[in-house]
Amino acid sequence: MNIEEAVTAATAGSSALLSCLGQQVVAYHVTAIMRETDARHARQMQLVLLRRSIEALVEDGLEDVEAKRFASQFHGRVGSAWDLLHLAGDTSH
Repeated sequence: MNIEEAVTAATAGSSALLSCLGQQVVAYHVTAIMRETDARHARQMQLVLLRRSIEALVEDGLEDVEAKRFASQFHGRVGSAWDLLHLAGDTSH
């Protein structure tokens, strides 16, 4: 898996988030997370994106509970993609 594949895997099914934050914004942040080789720092970056995602989804009209559920699923996909990318040892750009 390479970074582009990891970003695609992480953002699959995230159309609501992509529309309210913008595809380029989400892709930028997810790409930055995927490029981060330090697991602790990558998780911190993910938490920042998770909080911002919840805020954006609520601002866009989703109920708080739904926004948290959706953002948590997205957060899980980002973490899983990061794990797959870095556990495989393939961090090509």
